[in-house]
Amino acid sequence: LANGASSATVIGGGGGIGGGGGGLRKVSKAVARLSVLVNQWGPSYFEQDDTVNTNDMYTGASDAVAYAAQGGTVGGATPSHNKVPSSGGWAFALPLLATQQYAMALAYLAEAGGGLGLLQAAHLGVVMDVAGLSIGDFTLVERSVSQQTLLPMLVASYSASLQGVDAGAALKYLVLLSDKGKFVKEQVQRLLLETHQFETLAGAIQPDGSRSNAALDAYFSKKQVSTILVDAANHAIRVGKPADAAELLVLSGRFGALFELMNRELASYLNASTPEDFEKRQFWFNAAGQFHAIHLTPGRSYVQTTLDAEGNISLGNTFQLLMNLVVFFDRCRDQQWEPAWVLMDNLQLFPKTESEMTVKVEAFRALDNCVRRVFHHVVLAAMEALCHLFRTLKQSGGTAGGGGGGVSNTNQLNTMDQSLNEFRTRARLLVTFARLLNLPSLGDSDTYVRISQLEKNMM
Repeated sequence: LANGASSATVIGGGGGIGGGGGGLRKVSKAVARLSVLVNQWGPSYFEQDDTVNTNDMYTGASDAVAYAAQGGTVGGATPSHNKVPSSGGWAFALPLLATQQYAMALAYLAEAGGGLGLLQAAHLGVVMDVAGLSIGDFTLVERSVSQQTLLPMLVASYSASLQGVDAGAALKYLVLLSDKGKFVKEQVQRLLLETHQFETLAGAIQPDGSRSNAALDAYFSKKQVSTILVDAANHAIRVGKPADAAELLVLSGRFGALFELMNRELASYLNASTPEDFEKRQFWFNAAGQFHAIHLTPGRSYVQTTLDAEGNISLGNTFQLLMNLVVFFDRCRDQQWEPAWVLMDNLQLFPKTESEMTVKVEAFRALDNCVRRVFHHVVLAAMEALCHLFRTLKQSGGTAGGGGGGVSNTNQLNTMDQSLNEFRTRARLLVTFARLLNLPSLGDSDTYVRISQLEKNMM
């Protein structure tokens, strides 16, 4: 130990090791004293580099790897760590290992040695763990409690350094910590979300609805993989990445959760008004359409079977309704008022006669909450479509009435009057319907007031 020769004589004194329990106690005390000295001397005493600074190079095991679980690497955490000593960190790590300061040795090696040091520290830690060594720091009173987070975070950090090149290899290192259950699953979720290597890690959906085997299946059961995918999807939702969540939910086979997500996103952007919202609305409409084209085509019943087994058939019905409502709003925006109204009429959301009023109110209350929250936009857009159709028909009738008389013209005017009356009736029923629903406010005034004003324009 270089200048620590005087300390070495302490170990050899007092009759050596073979003195029974008293001899072992003497050795323990000597090791403990030596560990204190090694810590006091610090890295600069052992490293030959002039640039090594004790305060810069080592801050302790916890600080050295605290950010590893977020995907960073231990070596090079700050600019002061960029200079790797010529020994690669071993000049100080070896005395620490000799004095059974295992946690400190591994943390310093990973921190001071850069990428190679991290590789060595992670592998050495795994070997020590397999051999049953407690990765803690020896003290005179008792062995310190093994640093439960050190090895997992070292391995996670090294795994993160590999994931950009080989996600499968990164996974192999994470599963070395199989006894660290929750931590491993959290790191696998991180690996999925950061690499987006969903097919490599979790496979793909087959024509029969099953998921093909992939890297995760070599280490986890089908049920465990599904749980990992769902948990990763939930995390993606929390951090604002619903598109990632949708892909993960498809792979997990949790179609009920997937429909809840798609329905929520479609409803949120149904009445988009900003370019950003339009872009998101188009994304989710396209994603939903692609899902429908792949998984809901004739002959593929696994989605419906899963929803039925989960008791979530209503989610599929809500999905179909929202897809139609997106088309309805697109037609209104393009001023295709007649096709828009025809589509809305076919959806049968509104009463056509007084006798249907109670039934339609009850049907509204049975709708999914995500639809009910945006239903005031639907009612208002429907009334606007009616108003435009009424105005167009009335203007065309005025032009037609300017010609000569005759039976044909009279019949035409009668037909037009009948159609105008039908529009007025539907508008009146829609106003009553909106009042019974007690719809929320919209913009500067109440929805009911705005649609009432539109109805008055048709009188």
